Parts: sequence; C-alpha cells; structure tokens
Amino acid sequence: MGGEEDAGTGRPYRGYRVYAFIALTRLFHALDLDLDQRDLLVRAPERILGPPERISKEEILHAIRSNSHMTEKVIDHLVAEGWATLARDDRGYDIRITLDGVVHLRRFHTLYRQMYARELNGHYQYTGPPGWLL
Repeated sequence: MGGEEDAGTGRPYRGYRVYAFIALTRLFHALDLDLDQRDLLVRAPERILGPPERISKEEILHAIRSNSHMTEKVIDHLVAEGWATLARDDRGYDIRITLDGVVHLRRFHTLYRQMYARELNGHYQYTGPPGWLL
C-alpha cells in the first residue's frame, strides 16, 4: 500500500487512503479538540455544528498537497464512509467532520500514523508534517 511508483512521473504514488487520513485529521483540527480528551464524544457534536473555521475544498487540496481530482476522490470517500459532510452555500463548499468521523479517527489515528509512516514521511520530507497531523 503506497510505495509503488507512478508510471508517468517516477514519483512514489500515494493512494487516496493516506490522503483521506490527512484530510480527516485536518477536518478534526478545525474542531479545536484533543483526540485524547475524556469528554471528546460529548463536546464534539456541539463543535461540529459550528466549527470555528470553515474548511473548503481548497483547504483540503492544500492539506493533502495533491490535485483537484485526488481532492474530489478523497472528499467523496470521506462522505461515502459517513466521516464527513459536504455542503454548498453562497461562499462555496463547507466540509465538516461527522461524529462518526471523530470516533473513527480517535479509534484508528495511531494505527494510521504507523501504517502510513513511510508515505507520510515522503509526503512531508521537505516541509515536515503540520502540527495538526501529529
């Protein structure tokens, strides 16, 4: 999973699942909560209704540092799994993590960080990972 090379560019190919992990972590960061806090599942629903910052498709594109096609694929995956919602209004798209997404991330965050360690290190080799990914 990950580590293969893209035939067209010779660069390591990162599948959409590692990008989905990065995007889900970015959406969770907007809630300004800690994955390890005891009352997370009590506080998360109120934060989900009104996160302090709006997350757009462009923000997800920037977070995963990929193209718009991959961004769409990642967002579609998160929505299909029930881990995020996507709404459109007069300002554009608003993407939010769901409570199921919070539960999923809390349960698997450490596993994903370990499983995708090589891909994440390659993805952030020149800039270092953002603080919200840790």
